[in-house]
Amino acid sequence: MLPALALRLRLAAQALRRPGPAARAAVAVARPEALLIWLRIAADAGADAAPGAALLIRRLARMRPGIALFVTAPPAIAAALPETITRFDPPEDDPASAHLVLARWRPDLVVLLGNDLPAGLISAAAQARIGVMLADAHVAQHAPQRGFLARQVQRALLARIGRISVRDAESSAALVRLGADPMRIELGGVLADPPEPLHCSEAERASIAALVRTRPVWLAAAVPEAEMATVLTAHAQAQRHAHRMLLILAPDASENGAALTERLDAEGWVVTRRTLEGEPDEHTDIFVADDPAEYGLWYRVAPVTYLGGTLSGATGHARSPLEAAALGSAVVHGHQTAPFAAEFARLDDARATRTVYDAHSLGEALSDLMAPDRAAILAHNAWVVTSSGAGAAEALARAILTELDAQRAGQLEAA
Repeated sequence: MLPALALRLRLAAQALRRPGPAARAAVAVARPEALLIWLRIAADAGADAAPGAALLIRRLARMRPGIALFVTAPPAIAAALPETITRFDPPEDDPASAHLVLARWRPDLVVLLGNDLPAGLISAAAQARIGVMLADAHVAQHAPQRGFLARQVQRALLARIGRISVRDAESSAALVRLGADPMRIELGGVLADPPEPLHCSEAERASIAALVRTRPVWLAAAVPEAEMATVLTAHAQAQRHAHRMLLILAPDASENGAALTERLDAEGWVVTRRTLEGEPDEHTDIFVADDPAEYGLWYRVAPVTYLGGTLSGATGHARSPLEAAALGSAVVHGHQTAPFAAEFARLDDARATRTVYDAHSLGEALSDLMAPDRAAILAHNAWVVTSSGAGAAEALARAILTELDAQRAGQLEAA
């Protein structure tokens, strides 16, 4: 009773507003004679949500070519969506705007993508007997605690949603605590296309693999100058456990390859350089990989990769962890994960990476992961993460279309 009252009070405060300009602009477009889904992407979604949304839209279009899809999204998202869909600025979330858009568009299903629960739209859809589905819901890592009345409004809105798809079990539990019916919740996953594996010459890969043979190998990718001493200390520590260990060192500034090689040689390392000698030999301690176009080769050769910049945060050419993960190299990293924090978080949650803090812990991680079974576990978990995003989009598209058919059948029966 209290949740419904809190929602009525909130809507009453907006009852005298007239439809906003975005709502009026949206209804100027004629509705096509087809089943129509209104896909509303959350107003607070960042640009990083665009690939998942675009993937879902492509799946829906492929699985049901005859449907019409109207998408409302923030500008940062809308600009990255397929040009074939009809896009609008998000209409204002007040009763008048919501009623206007629903009356003109007459969608067969409203899909809310993200965490937003627009009170005006959800309430207006319930009054118009239009089904609402919440998709790709997830618990924000640092979400602020809502007040008592706000939680009651959330509870009332969740009661008006017919089907909910969440990214993970934690999000499901959070929504149940807020009052969502657990029977209406299904576990989806993260919407993401599998990363396109970086290419390399198979002849080059086979040649270098034959040269290193049974030597333990690791890659330090995009290492900034601020971390060079840390990486070298970790390598020396790991060599005490495996004296033939080879480090493939890719500096963040590849143009510094010659100077870096001279410095390492002066420090007593046996060094060869990709753009000079071409390949390491059996005596090489450190192979300077100073061609940034060849990461696809090094990820395939090295079973373990440390991603540079993640200990110091100082990197100009940071690499996504999904690159290494997609090619079977176990990922090691520090806590400074920008600008790929979301990708690192996905891998960390799946226990697909090893986190280190300094040179000592990096050296320990290398020694441990040189055991093939240890690195293989991380690599397998990472492969599951990188390959599951497209499956999640496929499953969510199927769930949306199932809900669409159910809503349409209910409408025909009622008529």
